[in-house]
Amino acid sequence: MFNDMSNIDRVASLSASKLQEMSAFISEGKQELGITKFNELLTKSKVNDLPLLSKAIVKQAVIDMKAAGYIFPTRKYGGNDVDVFSHEDVRAIYRHRGVATYREKFKGGFTIFIGNLKGGVSKTVSSVNAAHALRLHPDLIKDDLRILVIDIDPQSSATMFLTHEFAYGDVDTTAIQAMLNNVSREELKELFICKSQVDGVDVMPSSIDDAFIASQWEALCEEHLPGQGVYSVLRENIIDRLSDDYDLIFVDCGPHLDACLLNTLGAADLLLTPIPPAQVDFHSTMKYLMRLPQLFSKLSEFGVDRSRPVNIGYMTKVADKKDHLEITEISKEIFGGHMLDAKIPRLDGFERCGETFDTTITANPETYPGSVQALNNAKKASYSFARSLMSRINFMRSSEESL
Repeated sequence: MFNDMSNIDRVASLSASKLQEMSAFISEGKQELGITKFNELLTKSKVNDLPLLSKAIVKQAVIDMKAAGYIFPTRKYGGNDVDVFSHEDVRAIYRHRGVATYREKFKGGFTIFIGNLKGGVSKTVSSVNAAHALRLHPDLIKDDLRILVIDIDPQSSATMFLTHEFAYGDVDTTAIQAMLNNVSREELKELFICKSQVDGVDVMPSSIDDAFIASQWEALCEEHLPGQGVYSVLRENIIDRLSDDYDLIFVDCGPHLDACLLNTLGAADLLLTPIPPAQVDFHSTMKYLMRLPQLFSKLSEFGVDRSRPVNIGYMTKVADKKDHLEITEISKEIFGGHMLDAKIPRLDGFERCGETFDTTITANPETYPGSVQALNNAKKASYSFARSLMSRINFMRSSEESL
């Protein structure tokens, strides 16, 4: 067989060059417009309408905080300087009022895995949009949620959405490297965790090279982590060490039946299964669900003795079509009460935000490549999904604490 390595090398070189060029173009554009960080400012009327606040409460809080030296940003309106509020300013108002944060109500991080062995069903899209939406949802600002996304998918899509600096090139300080090198909490925070565009949402990045590590996982664990369970590494070497630093931890894992998936299942407190309505995709999803008991049995055989997490389904890529509605009803039969009432619909906004390394929450209408209405629709859906998910998590954790 003819083996044209020169063609392979040339294609690889051009691909790397084009990826760097495209990434640099997007990054430079963001820097030029000053939109490298999310910085939405809320009017006083919007703040007045937030939970546990009112016009009188906000007015008095602002007076008290200014007297204590707190400085709020202002904007010109009708020739006058009027107060506006960043999300952090709103959290400061809640703290001034003595409103309890999430970590004061529930101790320790809660780990969520959005998983399916079928690719292209919005696993990563759901994870990254939920992470940003949970941090910024108007109903949840008071909770001051600290969120971490651990990317152990070598495709690095979650990394791309959350921190465009790692959209190309080699990354040595990845989540899988952190797992394998068994580093301290301080080293995890200093070397392996990166900030996303939204303050309070961090990411542990992945790299294409992680695929080679995953394929040799058992042997590498035997060499570097002698005596440690090969499928307990994610939980013990990362999540347990960061449990006091984050309230919610998402793990983004690729659609492969490998050590990464088993580590993720062994670490999860909650499984979320995205359910696509297309027949072929739906059948693949059912096969994944059928395999889960076997996978958890395998984890038990390898000494992973944590209780099995709840598995909750939700619809993705759905439209108002007869066959989609039929699959939705079948899914409700399968999951029963463990079905989210929110969904990730088939919307242009979810597809196109990746073109600017953004989520639906951080995408700026000035640079978004589609229509503003399409972006707003996707952003609204992300907030609805996040709120529904948080309600379910709160119910689960409240029930556990009452036992």
